[in-house]
Amino acid sequence: MGHRRFLVVTGFETLATGIFMSAQQHFMRDDPHARVVHVVHHLGDPNWTLILSIVGVCAIMAGACRYSERAQKWALIALGALWCAYLFAFAVQDFHFQGRIGINTLFTLFIFISV
Repeated sequence: MGHRRFLVVTGFETLATGIFMSAQQHFMRDDPHARVVHVVHHLGDPNWTLILSIVGVCAIMAGACRYSERAQKWALIALGALWCAYLFAFAVQDFHFQGRIGINTLFTLFIFISV
C-alpha cells in the first residue's frame, strides 16, 4: 500500500513541476557560449515539460489504479530518469549562473533520492 501511495505523491510532484515549468517559459536560462548550459536549458522547453506532466499522470495512474507490479516498476524507472536529468540540469544552471547550489537543485535532489 505504501509503495502505491509513494507513486501517487511523486506523480503529483512531477505533474506540478511540469505545469509550473510550462507556465514559466524562461525558467531555464541559456548561455550559447557554454555547450552544457545550452543543451540543458532545453529541458525547460514545452516538449520536456509535457513529458514531465505525462510521466506524472502515468505514475499517479499506476499507483492509484492498482496496476501490476511491472507497470509500477516502469513508472519508477521513468520518474528516476526524469528527476536525474532535471537534477543535473538544475545543478549545471546553478553552478554556471550563481556559483552555488540553489533551492531548486536541493528539492530535486531530495525527490531523486526518494525515488
